[in-house]
Amino acid sequence: MTLRRSLIEELETRTGAREFSAFIDTAAEHWLALVKTAEIVADHERRNGPPGPEARDQARRALRGK
Repeated sequence: MTLRRSLIEELETRTGAREFSAFIDTAAEHWLALVKTAEIVADHERRNGPPGPEARDQARRALRGK
């Protein structure tokens, strides 16, 4: 694995050298969760088509807790 030195330095400044690996682990888990979510949505849309305006509005309301 190779990371840019400038990226490593900034992360270490913000996390501390001891927490660097934990940060990378958490970031990788987060990224994988986003990728998997995108795959689920893409599969759903392939099988069912994109959501209509009513479904999008309902999702927005749910996200806002309404």
